[in-house]
Amino acid sequence: MSMTYLLWAALLALAALAGLGAAWWGRSRFVRGRRALLAVAVFLAVGAAGGYLAHGPVAEMLAKSRLAAATARADDVFRTDGLLRALQQAEPERAGALHARLALALAAATDGEVLAVEQSLRADALREALAASFSRLPNASDEAAARLAQALLNALKALQDRDSLLCLGLLHPASAANAALTQDALARLEGSVRRDLESALALTLASSVIRPRSAPLPSKADAALADMFIENLPEFQQAYGNSKQVGALFEALAEPEQARSIAPETLCAFAQDLLRALLRMPPAERGPGLRRLLGAG
Repeated sequence: MSMTYLLWAALLALAALAGLGAAWWGRSRFVRGRRALLAVAVFLAVGAAGGYLAHGPVAEMLAKSRLAAATARADDVFRTDGLLRALQQAEPERAGALHARLALALAAATDGEVLAVEQSLRADALREALAASFSRLPNASDEAAARLAQALLNALKALQDRDSLLCLGLLHPASAANAALTQDALARLEGSVRRDLESALALTLASSVIRPRSAPLPSKADAALADMFIENLPEFQQAYGNSKQVGALFEALAEPEQARSIAPETLCAFAQDLLRALLRMPPAERGPGLRRLLGAG
């Protein structure tokens, strides 16, 4: 910004010198009144021409200055926000796109709009982190899997009390068809429910990169999940119908297209019961089971 002021000051000085030069040139040619008019005319002409020619470079300089300041602010936001920092570590391309959008939005925003721009970016980042966490969960820690499952359970309970349809947004965050539902679902989460979800997502992303684990062996994890399913099948059948109907609910949790064919309140309730059953598994089996089943989604 100081360079801009210097440029305009130099232009003003040049116009003034041009006016004085014109007055000096006309000292023996014109009377005093005409010399003054000539000086003013030259001053205005040089100033106008210089301003027109300098407008492009000045505008470009201002734009670069605003973008540099906005980029620095975006760097600070990503450095101080735990979820954004974890997303940047685990998914640099996703985070890079968000960072670029934030910098451009901040550069175009007024001082009064900055907070809203950053809040909007954090909302987009939460949606991206949710989808990324499901895909990276097989390589995350068992603790991260358990915390994510508990956070999802709490979030589903909170959403069911408001609108069960929004549960689809949490269950299938990577589905393009459910993008609006995911956005609305996350926007409805408040207080500790939202904070716990953000913390669990950050842990999932970070643990999948800093100390990644091998994906659970399908044979072992599937055997443990089968035991869990057999143990809880009577309870599932009592609440949701016969084995075929329960199987349809499992398919709906795995496939976004199937989810639309199930009543939202039923699917949301079943997802919560399934998460509770997974969290009740023995500790040695719970982590691999959660990483295997939730990571598949």
